[in-house]
Amino acid sequence: MRRGDTVALLEQPGLSSMIGQRRAQAEAARHRTADVAAAVADSARAANDVARSRPLRDRGIVSSQQFDALTTAAAAATARLQATRAALSEARAASEGVASTEAIQNDLVLTAPAAGVILTRYLEPGEVAGVGMPIVSIGVVADPWVRAYVGERDLPRVHLGAAVSIRADGVPGTISGRIVEIAPRAEFTPRAALTDRERADLVFAIKVSFVDPAGRLKAGLPVTLDVPLTP
Repeated sequence: MRRGDTVALLEQPGLSSMIGQRRAQAEAARHRTADVAAAVADSARAANDVARSRPLRDRGIVSSQQFDALTTAAAAATARLQATRAALSEARAASEGVASTEAIQNDLVLTAPAAGVILTRYLEPGEVAGVGMPIVSIGVVADPWVRAYVGERDLPRVHLGAAVSIRADGVPGTISGRIVEIAPRAEFTPRAALTDRERADLVFAIKVSFVDPAGRLKAGLPVTLDVPLTP
């Protein structure tokens, strides 16, 4: 599996219909915004008609009924212009709504963060994935590492960058590694490790990276580390 490959496709009920609805709303809003120029021209023309007719009405050339009709038409044109301008905001809001719902849809596509192999599949197709629930675990084969523990008495003699030899049953020879991380806090030795007495000891986790082009060390394989201790 390469980085960016699709690992799983999640589904959210009703999301597709929501996207379709918001796209339709955005399209309708865009059609309304196309009338802005015409609404501006109509409003300006109606306002000019009222301005020209006012002195004519005062001189008795235009009747009061005609002037009232022009005033009513100008008010209607202004209302149409305001409604059309409001459509611009609606169009922007609808477009943002489409983008947000499509972003949700994109988030439902899980991709591999790095090249590797799928070690465990926690859910089967059709099962419900809860918040924070793992879907798969991926082993990054290009960057293998070992988690080990060092007793608190030996910790002062272990340093970052120190060379480590890695041995495993059934694997001939040793593999060279290097300490790349030392935990800042102590913990109790994991119950599956060591003897009953040693399980109660405080230890510090270390991370050892190594290069194994042949892939001889598999995930979960027990190994033995030879960690040099400085005087």
